[in-house]
Amino acid sequence: MSLQVKVITPEKVIWSDTSDQIVLPAVTGDLGILKDHAPLVTVLDAGVVRKKTAEKWVPLILFGGFAEVENNQVTILGNGAEEISSTLTKQGAQDMLDTVSETLENLKLSAETTEDLSAAVLEVQIAKARVAALNLLSN
Repeated sequence: MSLQVKVITPEKVIWSDTSDQIVLPAVTGDLGILKDHAPLVTVLDAGVVRKKTAEKWVPLILFGGFAEVENNQVTILGNGAEEISSTLTKQGAQDMLDTVSETLENLKLSAETTEDLSAAVLEVQIAKARVAALNLLSN
């Protein structure tokens, strides 16, 4: 294990662990971090944070935030995060994605404020991340 990984949300510390590798959902695309990565601060999109430990990938749903990488420490300050629930199925996640996608499409036609539209876009991103995380676990 070569990286210290900490994921902090306003509610609690979600992860405080070591990892061989971490992949972050940066706004410019997925960003892989290995030992001795150059110092970095980046904005994170809603998506899947993945950490690799002992040849196994572990996903976490992140609701957006920031990450700092320095001296083999990765600190993620998230707007919110959730671990995959054992009760969530691929079909359940896909159904949620379909529902929030439909809501977004309806809001595009009738949204009175950009806040409503932004919230719906975030819900779609989170639902997509749930589906992606479940797909990662099934591989």
